[in-house]
Amino acid sequence: MKFFFLYLITFFSFTATLYAQNACIKGKVVSQSGKESLPGVNIIQANGKGVFTDHAGLFSICKLEKGTLSIILSFIGYEKKIIENIEINSSEAIIDLGKIELKETSIQIPEINVVSTYSSDNIFSNRQTSTSNTISKKELELTRPIGTEETLKKVAGINVSGDMGISNRLNIGIRGSYPRRSEKLLVLEDGSPIAPAPYLAPEMYYNPPTDRLDGIEIIKGADILTYGSNTMYGVVNYITKLPPSKPTLGIHLSSGENGYMSQLVTYGGTWNHTGAELQILNKSFDGFQENSPSNIFNTTLKLYSEISKKQSIYFKLNYHQEKSKASYSSLTPFTYNLNPKANPFDADDLTTFRYAVDLGHHLELNKNWVLSTKIYATQFQRDWWRQENTLIKAKTAKLYLGEEIINERYSYLSEQTFGDNDWIRVGRVVNGRESTRARNRLFKTAGFQETVKYNWQTGNLSGKMEIGGKVHLEQFNDIEITNDSSRFARSGKLVKDNKFTLWAASAYIKHTLSYKKINITPTVRYENIEMHRFDQLAISQNPLNNGTPYFGSTKNTFNTLLGGMASSYHLIQNDKNFLTLYGGLYQGYTPPTSGFGFLSVNDGLVNSKPKEEDPINIKPETSFNFEAGTRGYLMNNFIATQFTWFSNNISNFYSAGRSEAFQSLGKINISGAEMVMQINLHNLLPMGKHELTLGSSATLMKSKILGGTILDGDLLKAKHTDASKQEIIDKINAAPLGYLVYVNGANGSDSLISRPLETTDFNNIKKIEMVFGQNGIKNNHVPYVPQRILNFSVTYSFKGFSIGGNYNLVESQYTDYINLNNETAEGAMGKLPSYHTLDASISYHFLTSEKKWLKGLTLYMSGKNLNNQIYMASRLHRVASGIMPGGFRQVIGGIKWNF
Repeated sequence: MKFFFLYLITFFSFTATLYAQNACIKGKVVSQSGKESLPGVNIIQANGKGVFTDHAGLFSICKLEKGTLSIILSFIGYEKKIIENIEINSSEAIIDLGKIELKETSIQIPEINVVSTYSSDNIFSNRQTSTSNTISKKELELTRPIGTEETLKKVAGINVSGDMGISNRLNIGIRGSYPRRSEKLLVLEDGSPIAPAPYLAPEMYYNPPTDRLDGIEIIKGADILTYGSNTMYGVVNYITKLPPSKPTLGIHLSSGENGYMSQLVTYGGTWNHTGAELQILNKSFDGFQENSPSNIFNTTLKLYSEISKKQSIYFKLNYHQEKSKASYSSLTPFTYNLNPKANPFDADDLTTFRYAVDLGHHLELNKNWVLSTKIYATQFQRDWWRQENTLIKAKTAKLYLGEEIINERYSYLSEQTFGDNDWIRVGRVVNGRESTRARNRLFKTAGFQETVKYNWQTGNLSGKMEIGGKVHLEQFNDIEITNDSSRFARSGKLVKDNKFTLWAASAYIKHTLSYKKINITPTVRYENIEMHRFDQLAISQNPLNNGTPYFGSTKNTFNTLLGGMASSYHLIQNDKNFLTLYGGLYQGYTPPTSGFGFLSVNDGLVNSKPKEEDPINIKPETSFNFEAGTRGYLMNNFIATQFTWFSNNISNFYSAGRSEAFQSLGKINISGAEMVMQINLHNLLPMGKHELTLGSSATLMKSKILGGTILDGDLLKAKHTDASKQEIIDKINAAPLGYLVYVNGANGSDSLISRPLETTDFNNIKKIEMVFGQNGIKNNHVPYVPQRILNFSVTYSFKGFSIGGNYNLVESQYTDYINLNNETAEGAMGKLPSYHTLDASISYHFLTSEKKWLKGLTLYMSGKNLNNQIYMASRLHRVASGIMPGGFRQVIGGIKWNF
């Protein structure tokens, strides 16, 4: 082994000398503030010839003659730098300029110039005091993810609970947050919120295609107080592509298994400090299951201009359209085991349209003061016709559905034998016909934000103060239409017509004090929210309607004051080593949504159906969060690492999950550790142009429900097996004070039962309330919080060639608050088994070629879930859906060409 290692060093050293046969200058370009690598920097010689820095910020200019040389470095968002009088004394000289620092312009827009995502060397963001993670442009280019969940699963602290193969609707949790539609998180694109309605309806029914992204930034800890609503768990900021430094036409074509096809055309460049780019994307996919194709069309116009040394503007327009046969219904255990690709619901149709505009302006008032203005607006329309479904025993399918329907869509049942616990999900049949229900929604949001930044310094003491204020408006229309004539009918009877409006005003102040190696950052945030609900069907039938704007509406208002403190200490700080200790504590909150924002609370007890005289007074869910950790780059970035311990204590907890709500407000704790390490062997060993990187991340979590009483609306609707019935009875008998069990009383009312239960009692149970706390249920875990998530990766590159692989392991996790181990017969409840995935990618980029038309060409192939291990991804929609499968293999190949 020792001789093999010596051989590798000798081989790489010899290879490196092959490229030192003429005069060269080389160096590495980094940002001045965070020392992060800057790829894509334009470096021009006096003769007009130039190069760009690579993904690690490195550059070299060779075939130089003896003499004196000057170079000019320029990069959008940074001050131009000129290096003069570089002496070249021989024809074989190699001059290393070392690290060249570029200073950020004070008018740089931080949300779109996220430097940490530029280079694969950066695993966290130096602009954040608290914990952060970054996914680089190079990683996205190598792995070619077909959806953002594919790449976010590698990030420490994130748990993916998919319900669709290419993550058109994002389902992730951060540090134990409920993952369904990522509704507990704040998701941004270039710093602007992209959920249909971030307060009223934060569910992620829009998720940007990865083809448009240059990187992703994940922010946790006290820093998220400055960003907006949903500040309890974390922020995901998608970074879209910046305009290229020189005029470029890009064509990106890819295709793969399961009818996957993607076509992206871009044109843009930078002219006199103004960068602009137009992107047009069309993407189609047949889906992993039957009857599940989707098509996406997305176009974006992006412009950034430094109109002077003291002013910059940013403008972005986006149009997004999706047409999918997206189904809400999924698999029972019987169907999952028999055919996980089965989907008989051919009449489900989802259509979305999104229009968005962002406008930003930065103005340097003087060297210490910068004023930033942002205006954003979106309109998102979601029309979703879903076939009405029901559960039947498989052995009754032919009788219930009829011969014709069986032959058309349930052929997988042929020649099967069925047991009593074999259930299937089918279209509901009434009078021989199936039907659909439309759940159509229209969202409109707009916001105006003003931020002032002030920098000062006195001796060794300096400060950065940031004051921000925002006004945010939302309107959400929610209608439902039914029909019973045909499952393909697209009109019918209006049965629901609700409108919601919201007005939110917020302000924050953040002040970072720095003294030598110590940084302390206190932050305070205030929000005032007013929301209204209109039952427009009921209002239309009210003869007393006097036409006033808020007639018949239900109103809720609340104020929230949040505080936080983050601190850091630079333990080591020099050219080759950077190690920081950091910590923070802050208050987080998730505001009430349209679903639970109009409830009444009296002495901690929630009234979910308040009468007219009951006050509407439910307040936000709140948390007290703490974290501490260390991060840094060691041995000239041979090792990059980040380790964090965190603890989130959440109170006033109501919205536990789908069909799960606390009747008396709950308390939970989620704590754990996040570890990230990247070993860049090429930064230690003499490997020349060879690069070898090993990466790993680990998430360790534990959770506990500390208090509250919860009612699970699906617990008794589920189709229980003998095993799940017995498990529930055993849980009740083991902790009788933790379960309030009601049966049908003699007079028809609910009767509380206090004796030990037998399995035969189960069918007589009408309601079960779970009581958590010291005298009740003590050791249950929060759903969708696996104890361990592990990820390992390896990447090798040489010149334009790159190859990499990734292994991901997610341990088992509960999906309900009762913590059922045994699965119910329709698949809505029960523990999810652990699973693992294996991905690999290979690409070649023609860096140098005698043929000019090859220079901008990249060829690649990428395989996802190569082990083809089908696993249970989630039970997110519970009784309404069942098991959502994942793990289907997908191989794609493509060509990318920049002219």
